[in-house]
Amino acid sequence: MRLVCAYCRKVVREDPGSPATQVSHGMCAECEQHFGRLWDGMSVSEYLDTLPRPIVVLDGTGRIVAANEKVSALSGCGKEDLAGALPGRAFACVRSRLPEGCGKTVHCRECTIRRALTQVQETGDPVVRAPAWAKTDHGRVDLRITVAAAKGLVTVVVEDAQPAAEVAC
Repeated sequence: MRLVCAYCRKVVREDPGSPATQVSHGMCAECEQHFGRLWDGMSVSEYLDTLPRPIVVLDGTGRIVAANEKVSALSGCGKEDLAGALPGRAFACVRSRLPEGCGKTVHCRECTIRRALTQVQETGDPVVRAPAWAKTDHGRVDLRITVAAAKGLVTVVVEDAQPAAEVAC
């Protein structure tokens, strides 16, 4: 008999002499550890840390509910500092620190991140791999973002982030 993980399909145990049709399902140690953490009450932020790309989750007002460590590394802010902030802070946008704040400067109307968030909130349709950039203290960072809505929350996934040469605006 062959024992296969019902979650990831990895073969857990196999008896070489058994017929190929004898298959049972269980759970491998890796899936048990991962799903055990989920079922025991993993926080959204902790769950986001298991995902391969930088991700920010926003509420209906456009404020950050949770972010993963990859976003924290991009912004230079701790995850706990990002909770309740506007997206400009997560993307380390220097304009978000101007007196008007994130979303309220003259530059924000051209911000792809801001426009994608607004579009997704208004239509519910996702924006996939949109080219964007953020002006940071360390220069311009070119991004590809995917923005989608689900159950009253909006996620911003950074598909790609590349530092670019400093650009004068």
